[in-house]
Amino acid sequence: MYEKIYSAWEKEQKDEILQRLEENFYIEAKKFLENLVIDENESETVLVKLVKKEHHNVSFMLNDLMNIRLDKILRSIRIGKEPSRDKLTQEEKILYDRFKNDLLHLFGEKPLSPELKEIEEKEEPFILIRFLKHLPAIVGSDMKIYGPFEVEDIATLPKENAKALILRNAAKLVSF
Repeated sequence: MYEKIYSAWEKEQKDEILQRLEENFYIEAKKFLENLVIDENESETVLVKLVKKEHHNVSFMLNDLMNIRLDKILRSIRIGKEPSRDKLTQEEKILYDRFKNDLLHLFGEKPLSPELKEIEEKEEPFILIRFLKHLPAIVGSDMKIYGPFEVEDIATLPKENAKALILRNAAKLVSF
């Protein structure tokens, strides 16, 4: 595990972009670090000194690795370029989503709900939604007339219109 930690730390320092870490990297690293603990009452043998030094080195590399990765994640939020999610650990994905939503909220932008994220990721031009409110007929972004709609009606609308209605809490995405 020492080699894995060292390799990840070294790669992260050398490259400007975020390097891929396994989903459970931090969990495994924490377990490894916990196994390097020596009883304080243990006599100062060469083995004890080596284990203490290894503990110190691993602790330093992990802290530095986390700081480097956190800087890269924050930088990606600032420039508006989401890092590849397969390069993030589970913990980092949670941090990224929280930071991004908090920063958007701080600057007055409405954070994307999971529903809107799902719509953004879809490549289809039309989205299936369920209406939560009565709405009169609308002109879609494709210049066609849709509606009127009653509560619980289901319709396929152009992506832009579906997003706008979901943002206004007038509709919900229908997912399969």
